[in-house]
Amino acid sequence: MHRLFVYGTLAPGRPNEHVLAGIPGRWQPATVTGSLLQEGWGAAVGYPGIVLDEHGDEIGGLVFSSESLAEHWDRIDEFEGEGYQRVLTTVKLADGTAVDAYIYKLSGDGSSAGTAGGG
Repeated sequence: MHRLFVYGTLAPGRPNEHVLAGIPGRWQPATVTGSLLQEGWGAAVGYPGIVLDEHGDEIGGLVFSSESLAEHWDRIDEFEGEGYQRVLTTVKLADGTAVDAYIYKLSGDGSSAGTAGGG
């Protein structure tokens, strides 16, 4: 099972939901810790990028779990662009369970974010 934490445009009902729409899977509310910065291509449309920080704020989002995600990583990575980096992190589900999930964070410290996607 692969998981992706989504905090911006890829979530259901958001501008880029079509990127994950054809992949079978399940959505669950979850949180990560970090900071949202007005950087990355998503910031231009109201969706800031994230920098992970275990001492940061709790940031709400959704975890998408799917057996098929591995088949789509290349396409999703390309969509997100060079301004975002897919990394594995620990997320907390609404029931308090901690699970590992990928997330698209701002590349570097966030100051070099490009002009393509937004988690």
